[in-house]
Amino acid sequence: MKTGTVKFFGLAMFLTFAAVGSLFLLAPETVLRGINALGRSLGMNESPLHGAGFFSVMASAYMAVVTVLAWRIFRSPFVSAYPFLLAQAKAASSLFSLGVFFIHRPDFILLLNGIVDGALALLAFWIFRSVKLKGSTARPS
Repeated sequence: MKTGTVKFFGLAMFLTFAAVGSLFLLAPETVLRGINALGRSLGMNESPLHGAGFFSVMASAYMAVVTVLAWRIFRSPFVSAYPFLLAQAKAASSLFSLGVFFIHRPDFILLLNGIVDGALALLAFWIFRSVKLKGSTARPS
């Protein structure tokens, strides 16, 4: 694939993921109600607004990605991309949790996740810096 094509799709995905992620964070029930209305018009089952449902699947998918990143750090300890991506994921989780905790709802789970994922982000970033300082040219395995 040509570089321009890859860049186009990368930018398109970036804009889409940022917009959808913002909607999920700012108006989760509104998003689900809208999607449920579309599904209802097609004769499909609706997702519950709370409990096990769409957002449980999304959270589990996130956990699958960070689990793979941690495994890749174990398998390829001198490839800096893996701890860098893990640090970004955990930092985002921490900051979003703390943001919602302080701005919207002071739920204990949000505070706890903000603290735990913040610590994990710092650990992953420390690993990234350690690997980066070694100047390894190791390739992903």
